[in-house]
Amino acid sequence: MTEEGKEYICINCGRPVKNLYKKYSDTVLKLTECDVCNSIADKYVEYDTVVIIIDLILLRAMAYKHILLNSEFKNFWKLSIILLLLETYSNWTIETRDKRIEVNDTKPYLVEADIYLEDFKFYKLCFNITINTLCFVMMIYIFTMIYSFLKYQATISFLMIYKTVTLSSTGIFLFLPSLVWDISVHEFHLHFITIYTTLSQLLAYKALCNCEKIWSLLVIFSGILLKTSIGDSFGNIEQFVKNNF
Repeated sequence: MTEEGKEYICINCGRPVKNLYKKYSDTVLKLTECDVCNSIADKYVEYDTVVIIIDLILLRAMAYKHILLNSEFKNFWKLSIILLLLETYSNWTIETRDKRIEVNDTKPYLVEADIYLEDFKFYKLCFNITINTLCFVMMIYIFTMIYSFLKYQATISFLMIYKTVTLSSTGIFLFLPSLVWDISVHEFHLHFITIYTTLSQLLAYKALCNCEKIWSLLVIFSGILLKTSIGDSFGNIEQFVKNNF
């Protein structure tokens, strides 16, 4: 956390600080105080990872600022893959829960064909969700560039926006109880997780850009609108292909 050239911020007021702590020995650290608000610049430096995760779950903005702005967050790509697979499997479960494959001893190839078809649906759904997510991130990035230009601020990179979206989408892990205990995933599960994830995205984006709430609402809901529109377009194309070919 004391790499030379690395910029840090105070998670309380958002002002830049030179470092987060001073190390006097292997066991003695002194946390840096912000010169503007006179508070500890980043209290999470000495916190255990579990405590930080709990604060993320509780949607505390300072925890998001610590992860996004004062830490490297190197493994975000692993987290994004896990979230993608979880979301894909959960949506795939809802789409296929009403379908039952009937075993036919006289024509077993029909069962095998159905299995391959379900596998194809899973991969197709995974592709669709990937495209939707990338479009969502791109929309947020475009709005962020506009905001940075209007406010004469440094431009936030696409990678940082992607990290923010990944971190704020961890509500998808709420699907895990259903998967672990083999409980059917229902529509209300999706609605609850969608609302929680949206709140998390609003908070994380505001923490990243230090922008007004109204701008955060505009950016996130514009991204959601684009993501939904693209998802509907995929569905319409699939229906058109089924009806005409």
